[in-house]
Amino acid sequence: MQRKRERWLAASIDSRDYGWGDAAAFERMRGSEYAALKDTVYLDYAASPPIPKTPLDSFTSSLQSNLFSNPHSASTSGVATSLAIDRTRTRVLTDLFGVSPERVGEWDVVFTHGGATQGIKMVSEAWDWRSEGDLRGRNGLEYLVESHTSLVGLRGISLARSSPVRSHRTPSSLLHSARSSRSLSFDPPNGTPILYTYPAQCNATGARLGLGFCAQIKRENPEAKVLVDAAAYSSTSVLNLGACEEGEEPDFIVASVYKIFGFPTSLGLLIVRRCSAHLLTNSPYFGGGTVSSLSLSSPFSHSSRYTSPSPSLPTFPPTLSPQPALSSSSSIHEILEAGTPPFLEIIALSHALDWLASITNGRGLEAVGKHVAWLRGVLVSELEGLRHEGGEKVLFEHRAFQEEAAKGGMEETEAVHLEAPGPIVGFSLLLPPSSASADPNADITDYRTHVVGHVHLSRLALLNSIALRSGGLCNTGVWTRVWDLSDADLAALEAKGRKCWDEEEFAPFEPYKPLGIARVSLGLASTLDDVLKFVEFVRKFFVVNEQVVALEKMLAFEEKTNGKRVRRAMLKEVMIYPIKSCAAQSLPPATPWPLTPSGLLYDRELMLVSTSTGRALSQKRYSRMALIRPAVDREKGMLVVEAPGMEPLVLPLPELDDDAVYCGLDTPPLSEDGHSLDADSRLRPHDNPRPTTLCGSAVSSVRVSSVADAWFTRFLNAPSTSSSSTTGPGPVELRRLPPGSSRHAHFDSSGPPLPIRLSNESPFLLVTSESLRAVNEWIERDSGTKQEKEVKAAAFRPNVVVEGDDAELPPFWEDEVDELRVGGEVFATLGRCRRCLMVAVDQTTGQRTAEPLQTLSRYRKSASSGRVEFGVHCMWREELSRGEMACTISVGDEVVLAVEGREVL
Repeated sequence: MQRKRERWLAASIDSRDYGWGDAAAFERMRGSEYAALKDTVYLDYAASPPIPKTPLDSFTSSLQSNLFSNPHSASTSGVATSLAIDRTRTRVLTDLFGVSPERVGEWDVVFTHGGATQGIKMVSEAWDWRSEGDLRGRNGLEYLVESHTSLVGLRGISLARSSPVRSHRTPSSLLHSARSSRSLSFDPPNGTPILYTYPAQCNATGARLGLGFCAQIKRENPEAKVLVDAAAYSSTSVLNLGACEEGEEPDFIVASVYKIFGFPTSLGLLIVRRCSAHLLTNSPYFGGGTVSSLSLSSPFSHSSRYTSPSPSLPTFPPTLSPQPALSSSSSIHEILEAGTPPFLEIIALSHALDWLASITNGRGLEAVGKHVAWLRGVLVSELEGLRHEGGEKVLFEHRAFQEEAAKGGMEETEAVHLEAPGPIVGFSLLLPPSSASADPNADITDYRTHVVGHVHLSRLALLNSIALRSGGLCNTGVWTRVWDLSDADLAALEAKGRKCWDEEEFAPFEPYKPLGIARVSLGLASTLDDVLKFVEFVRKFFVVNEQVVALEKMLAFEEKTNGKRVRRAMLKEVMIYPIKSCAAQSLPPATPWPLTPSGLLYDRELMLVSTSTGRALSQKRYSRMALIRPAVDREKGMLVVEAPGMEPLVLPLPELDDDAVYCGLDTPPLSEDGHSLDADSRLRPHDNPRPTTLCGSAVSSVRVSSVADAWFTRFLNAPSTSSSSTTGPGPVELRRLPPGSSRHAHFDSSGPPLPIRLSNESPFLLVTSESLRAVNEWIERDSGTKQEKEVKAAAFRPNVVVEGDDAELPPFWEDEVDELRVGGEVFATLGRCRRCLMVAVDQTTGQRTAEPLQTLSRYRKSASSGRVEFGVHCMWREELSRGEMACTISVGDEVVLAVEGREVL
């Protein structure tokens, strides 16, 4: 990587774009201003950039030495604050949007309590969606589907007010519509023009329409009004309003301050062209500082401070319709900034602008834009150069605003010309193709064998201290076009419970199309090292070469054992997890443990649920849960829960369900002495079930104990130095499924669905000592040093661990087994277990670790599905079992293996 770095740095000398011409000084600045980035490859600037030190220090120092107060007050501090706000409005236009001082008066800056989303909402609420023009089809909203959800959300208000809405899949379609609307007469006193909206830059791919597209809309329809979402574009570049030709300027622009500087997150910008400001005076809401008078009783009325009353109406009582015109001496920000403006956030912005000018020698965002453009070029060049062993491309870069073949006269409009892309790369990683074609859209019957799942990619990036984004990216139009998903497909996904923010990577129906993409984004503080480290990460984990061990290339179990079909092993460990996602209870030898069709008795019987969200908690988010050690005592009928720094929690065991009772098991007695338990700590069978989100699905659950709720809430929200979970979940509840209920496993099978309790996928999970040993050898070999701490079986959270009695048993023999007998009980394997971030939590300390998931991602990544796999799911074949200890297994039991569907001997 060092040689690549030197080569690219040498190339940057000619352009002088990287680090605004002084790479060494820039990287020193990065180190001093962004200490939080020291151990992170941060590639998620489009979500939010990190906060620099100097402007934050300058702002807080200013607060200590200057008195700022409400600008509506006539005090000295209030007037000074008002003047500071006005200066910052001007600097927003000149520094961030390229408006010359001579043309500043053509625009007004409205500060919003929030980001660009709030500015969009402000427009929607102030726009006159209903007017006589509606009846002749001259009103309404038109937008590009490849827009951020916040911009698409405008249609909610338009539809709610019965105003027409049109969506466009391509920019040329929108231009054609604007041209068609031009032929309709427009009568300003009686109608409102059509509002066209689009993003200057795609937040998912970096594709840029810029302001050139607005000029095209205006040329097609001079009466059009245009709202431009500049949140992504303006984060690193000047959206140059000063370069617009007269009559081709956008009417409204929204942006987010924190997208540029990282703070303040509560400040947004709505820039309004003054000649269009009158179109935003229709909001029925009014706030402090915006009215000149108001009535106190019915009929309710008010007069605005900043609008002129209509000459056809009496001065008082004023009415709401028709809306009075904007006073010639007023500004739209005085109307829309209802209440006290976010004056401290505006002061913070002024300090950030000062800092940006100082570090870029006065060039500001212009320098930042060239810096990130150069880095994006390096990133794409390096990723494009990655090839699998057969020469196939690894990178599939996604784009937006792609045109389709001209239809219905669209060729009459101007061609849409995109700007050079912004510092975002939306992409997917490709697996080596099974056919000669590397095109992920060419006759694919199963996308899981062609595309790396975006969730897997983001999980592995997290383990390697790389911050990126994956999923739908709040831009449904982009990811659905990339994978050619229709509205019918989206409806089918909704019907099957798929939701935004869940962890499903592929559609649950053929051809199993991906449900998202990945995104890396660059910003002001991005470095060449960030880019090269990410490229190395992709090369290391996702480029298939001769050193990568694909599961399909491993020798079959039958070959490994010299043709022998039956082998003998031993049940080494049995583990249950009484509380889902908490520590395991390892069962002692010679302790027969009951089986049920849904798993080992009391396995995943209980779960912790966030009171505020209704979601089941997981170690993947709250790694401190690994320190919670529940233990079932069947003789006493008690569940004892321990955790560091806490008194033990003792609860009666939940009642058994019928699936355990029919195996001949008696319901365990409750504690005779009570152990200081009050009645409320017992399961309340009449507790009303409530919906709970578990593994992305909705289930009903009931509370177990308010005493337990308080215990778990205190532990999970306590400050911790031994766990990497820094933020607790807030109030939690201990819950279980209602007695008699169960869920079902989702395995492809012609048979009936498998019952499970609270486990993710199957009733039982099996791993082997041989496979675990291989993983530890891989880790040690790749690191070049002896491991201080070997990975234990508990890291994979299995129910049973099997170890071969025969030294010839190879690693991963479990992959090839169809059935096995444990003692007298028969189990059938269901499929390999896909591993997730759960195995990246040390089960003894609660600390997040890179291993073993990092090594598994290199050596146990399926070449057919791209999934990281370790261990196998199993089900109990009760009808084939004939053990003397009916319905139980125990550590030390003999294990007999069978392959290729042979009977268990």
